[in-house]
Amino acid sequence: MIPAIDVSRGMLVRFVRGERDKEKVYGDPMGWLELLLDADARLIHIVDLDAAQGVGSNRELVKSLVERATEAGATAEVGGGIRTPSDALEVASWGDVRVILGTLVYLNPAAARGILGELGADRVIAALDVRGGRAALGGWRHAGPSLGDAVRLLGMLGFRYVLYTDVEKDGTMAGPSRPPRWLTRSFAVIVAGGVSGLADLESLACSGVYGVVVGRALMEGYIGLGEMAERGWEM
Repeated sequence: MIPAIDVSRGMLVRFVRGERDKEKVYGDPMGWLELLLDADARLIHIVDLDAAQGVGSNRELVKSLVERATEAGATAEVGGGIRTPSDALEVASWGDVRVILGTLVYLNPAAARGILGELGADRVIAALDVRGGRAALGGWRHAGPSLGDAVRLLGMLGFRYVLYTDVEKDGTMAGPSRPPRWLTRSFAVIVAGGVSGLADLESLACSGVYGVVVGRALMEGYIGLGEMAERGWEM
């Protein structure tokens, strides 16, 4: 399980299906990070939602979160508004980071290839946000290539990690969507969106995925931090 820290306007939040008018606020991002670190989380998912949607930036806050996670021995996978190679390299310089590339991959594949060459495939994740059988771009507001075309591009570019999000499930706790089997055979797939409890984690663990991002279910106590340690599951 990979706990999520989504930030907007300096706060820890969750959007439902990426819609800002369906926002839930949970408080202080740094305070939540400290709870995760106290629970021995080793991989943390951090996204700047404002930067992703082009309506602002929480870059200094995200940098502080990454630096604190790195100091504690954790790795951060960081996304949101990384539109250029210089953005990606800056984020990677903050600490122990895997950079999440979304829209950039599909609009500028050459730049994505350059980032992979600079950082290495172990430090870069391709976001595959899916709605209606197509990749969703620009903070999920625009339709991109078909799922098949998007996956062929990721393979051609040499990505190893793919973050697979069903946009219609994100923030709903309505149960996650399983990625296609052919996707998990080709990439280390991280699933995000819809997780409601431990049964969902158990089901996904049997489907061949590399990891599962959990946000709302963890913050609202449907999954307890202590339960993960009791079951011997890593965070």
